[in-house]
Amino acid sequence: MTRGNRLSGVFGLFGVFGSFSLSGKSGERGEMSYKRVTQKIIDKLESITGRENVLTKEEDIEPYSHDETPQLKFSPEVVVKVKDTSQVHQLLALCNKEKIPITPRGGGTGVTGGAVPVKGGVVLSFEKMNQIKDIDIENQMVVVQPGVINGNLQRELEKEGLFYPVNPASMDSCTIGGNVAESSSGANAVKYGGTKEYVCGIKAVLPSGELIKAGGKLVKNATDYRLIQLITGSEGTLAAITEIILRTVPLPETRVDLIVPVNKLSTVKNIISKIWQEKIIPASIEYIDELTIKITKDFVQQPPSLPVAHHYLLIGVDGKEERVTKDIEILGQICMDEKVEDVLVAEDRPAREKLWKLRQSIRDALLKFSLTMVEEDIVVPRSKITEFVEKINQVCSEYSLTAGVFGHLGDGNVHLNLLKTSSCQDEWEKKVKKALDKLFKIAISMGGKISGEHGIGLVKKAYLPLVMSPAEIDIIRKTKLTFDPNNILNPGKIFDL
Repeated sequence: MTRGNRLSGVFGLFGVFGSFSLSGKSGERGEMSYKRVTQKIIDKLESITGRENVLTKEEDIEPYSHDETPQLKFSPEVVVKVKDTSQVHQLLALCNKEKIPITPRGGGTGVTGGAVPVKGGVVLSFEKMNQIKDIDIENQMVVVQPGVINGNLQRELEKEGLFYPVNPASMDSCTIGGNVAESSSGANAVKYGGTKEYVCGIKAVLPSGELIKAGGKLVKNATDYRLIQLITGSEGTLAAITEIILRTVPLPETRVDLIVPVNKLSTVKNIISKIWQEKIIPASIEYIDELTIKITKDFVQQPPSLPVAHHYLLIGVDGKEERVTKDIEILGQICMDEKVEDVLVAEDRPAREKLWKLRQSIRDALLKFSLTMVEEDIVVPRSKITEFVEKINQVCSEYSLTAGVFGHLGDGNVHLNLLKTSSCQDEWEKKVKKALDKLFKIAISMGGKISGEHGIGLVKKAYLPLVMSPAEIDIIRKTKLTFDPNNILNPGKIFDL
């Protein structure tokens, strides 16, 4: 059996993200002393879940050694696929007793190393806990297991006239459990908010093996010390979630999407400002820069035909048909007043799907263009968003860096993707680190944070002291140790103990 805490690939992550230690010699565990997974432990794991659900061969566990963070890879010693809460209870109790680290994993679509087993040990895969247990139309609630794919849930709810608005770009591969662990968001957050607005109840297993329940099919709840909000966004470091109750909303009657090509960021700012002044709340207001559009159009099959411009807005409006029609007319007038030459309107489903296929393919397109890529999802107050995009352009120009920039203008969340185009790896890494240091500090000076929806995970934890005081970090450390005194659950993420 092969194990090891290693970073593979050409991307020297340490040089970019600071001096914290990620890898080590075989047997080294870092901040705490953990035990290895022995054959005796494997036998016990097989007795809990069945032999077919325990993976130890290198070729079988390799897919679980990484998430979508480029070039980041740490091998677990064993992968265990669970099928119910009872198995999760037994597994965590065993690992806690034996002091073996355990890393919960959903779809593995995160981009901050959150599901990567940096301390080896066990990967706890929820891929077989993928049942939609109850669609409650009367209460407009749905009960799901953590391994349910986001897009699958949305399609099933649509059949019942219900809508779950949280739509990450990876919705056809990410899981609801992972979305809750990361407090994910998506393009619809402008109108509908993110995951945290929809989690009404959870069942979860503590590292000790104890089961906790919070909330229920309740719209209001001031009873259980906000455990739901504490666990949502805790990145799998506090408990293993085994069941989730989500609030849904009625399926909107209609939706129309606009794509607006513009040449000046000042025009973008004016359009957004006027949208708020007109009291329109679009479902989404997305931003994509010229380079990102070009790379993505070259990547996707049958891309939409778009005029050449420096900046693009993708605006979605949904609701009752009469209201949507009125909002589209107002948006069109706003664009005309700003001298926008053309506005493309996608009213029917195939046209809208073509636009959103382009938007959801951005990350894959950028990765194909530049296999070495640093991804950030910085968030600032939305009134500062165009100013921050301008700062990104200035800093990238200062350090001669190429960047694909896109994101959620409606909630101030920018996705900055630094692309490697030079041949000298060391020089590029140094430039990236200097640029990120500067951009993080600029964002913070504007009242922003270093992550809007991707989380801290592994790759951003060196920057946590920029946005949290020692007292604040101490509080979350103590919270972690209250839930997990042996630090077995997803250790090494967010902060070090």
